[in-house]
Amino acid sequence: MRRFASFALASALMLTLSAPGLGQGPPFDLTGTWAVMQVTSDIVVYPFVGEKMRTTTLILHVEMRQNGTEVEVSESHCLVDTDDGTSMVVTEIPEAFLRSLGIVERTATLKATGDGWQFVEPWPTQVHGARLADPLNDPLPTTPDDPRVFDQDGDGKPGITVRVAVLGLISGEVYAVQRLSKLLEGQVVTPDLIRGLITWTNEQVTIGASNPFLNTSGEARVDPVRERSYFVAIRIPAGTSCDDLKENWRALFGR
Repeated sequence: MRRFASFALASALMLTLSAPGLGQGPPFDLTGTWAVMQVTSDIVVYPFVGEKMRTTTLILHVEMRQNGTEVEVSESHCLVDTDDGTSMVVTEIPEAFLRSLGIVERTATLKATGDGWQFVEPWPTQVHGARLADPLNDPLPTTPDDPRVFDQDGDGKPGITVRVAVLGLISGEVYAVQRLSKLLEGQVVTPDLIRGLITWTNEQVTIGASNPFLNTSGEARVDPVRERSYFVAIRIPAGTSCDDLKENWRALFGR
């Protein structure tokens, strides 16, 4: 934990990168190992509880390979932490779902601006728990017997499984399908620190539940306060694992 804290502090104390000159490439190399925290906020209507602001924190182990203004990004999902905005609701994303995602490859770009270098990583639309011919436009399944539904996390249940407890009295598993897209736009603050905002959409349909009281999709909408959905990327020592991040992510990101 100590090495993470000192590494983050050193990054924070470095001067912000100066604005690039015309025709110049990036004066840094992002190649290496990174920890990325993505925080997304939405407004959810929970059964029996009502409307609350939910904050979801995703911790990623990332390898970056920079070539000029392009950055190849390899992401492994380490942890999801959900704050449901109330002690009356507890949501848990099983690790089996994170493992099912494997290593995700993306391409980010670096853009010169008057304030320095912008880091832009598009997150193409992904569908979890169902296979759609047109992932962007096809409607999501609404029943577990829809042939497009599959058991993504391999637990014998349709779609993806989420564990939910409400009021300490109602608990069980919810089976869902999800369509998710994100766009990360940030600033390369230093060669070891990137931070910015996330533009995102999330569509989720409940297709079943182990407890009939939980068999509802409810309502959710992205928090209109854009600053509540953001990301921070911090360079970490090579050899750091997902297990290391699961243990130390709060200290690393000051949470």
